[in-house]
Amino acid sequence: MTPSARPSAPASTASTASGPALDPTEPAAAPVRINVRALLVEGDRILLANERGQTWFHLPGGQVDAGETVQGALRRLLDEQAGIEPDHLAFAGCIEGSATERDERVGVLDVVFAADRSRAAEFGSRLDDLDIVSVSLASLPDLQLRPATLRQLIPEWLLHARPAWYGASGR
Repeated sequence: MTPSARPSAPASTASTASGPALDPTEPAAAPVRINVRALLVEGDRILLANERGQTWFHLPGGQVDAGETVQGALRRLLDEQAGIEPDHLAFAGCIEGSATERDERVGVLDVVFAADRSRAAEFGSRLDDLDIVSVSLASLPDLQLRPATLRQLIPEWLLHARPAWYGASGR
């Protein structure tokens, strides 16, 4: 095909040096929030966080700030929330989901790392609105976890230590 016979892309979707141009007729993608979470297990116990006044639990961690790496954000959040300084982080998986924030649907990606900490280190909640608790792994089926897919990720990681991606419709 000669250069003059090559089809060209419409102006609205043409590529630029920085990537494809945006098509103004396409709806904007929903915003995505990235969270990072720590899977801290010692023996038969796991560390969970609970927003005071709520009945559900999640792994300690939270939202990654702009410009932060996920590992840097996790180290910051664990220190802020519970005074924990992890010795080692191992990628355990991701969970895709969505949430409604301020009447807007947003995508949520929870990045989970298994974390090791010094056994001698003590922890406790440093925030007034968050409890950090240690519960038995056997009690997990009785707890309301968020995201709910943690019910799959936690035992799979503990059995196989292989990272997994859990999409919005399951694995």
